[in-house]
Amino acid sequence: MPSSACPRRRILSAFAVSTLATALGGCSTLGTIAYLVQPNDVPAEFGGLRGKHVAVVCRPIVELEFSDAGSSRELAGIVGALVRQNVRKVKVISQQEVARWIDENDWVDYGTLGKAVDADMVVGIDLEQFRIHEGTTLYRGRGSAIVRVFDVDEQTVVFERRIEDFAYPGTGGVPTTDRSESQFRAMFLQIFGRRIARLFHPSESRMSFAEENLDF
Repeated sequence: MPSSACPRRRILSAFAVSTLATALGGCSTLGTIAYLVQPNDVPAEFGGLRGKHVAVVCRPIVELEFSDAGSSRELAGIVGALVRQNVRKVKVISQQEVARWIDENDWVDYGTLGKAVDADMVVGIDLEQFRIHEGTTLYRGRGSAIVRVFDVDEQTVVFERRIEDFAYPGTGGVPTTDRSESQFRAMFLQIFGRRIARLFHPSESRMSFAEENLDF
């Protein structure tokens, strides 16, 4: 390969990052989005969803079920969409089908749900914390969850991971005058959903830093 190839590649990469920075405007600095031109270097913590029929469901604790039940279903939909986009040969069962079964049946367990919707695996998100306010003048999202993968045929949990006190922004907060509550909630659900979905597909090592410091 000609000696000029590596410098040329670096120039092209720098140009790509510069172009992305211009296009994304306020979505942070060049350093934050540089990860977009890097290869995925972090393997999935659990790679067993590939080629499977997968149902994703999020169950809030009782306190959240009465105060913020809608967010749990939105989170399940986001995680399911990201798994569909990033895991090869996976078939993610629609959230509408999962939600309809839950609405029409008394909740039993992940195995019962999985069999009912013809899933091989159920990704179960037990949502223990979800809030978006830091005092009365700032938004700061916080979420905690236990993520499990249940093998329907084997009737056993094959993967479990606790995500403890995930926060966005990583430090500080977003003034409530900058955007509406619904806008910030949607943003935090997307970022928290990406954090959960990365358990199941390769990702770039600077992704966490970038997401915690994005300024939309």
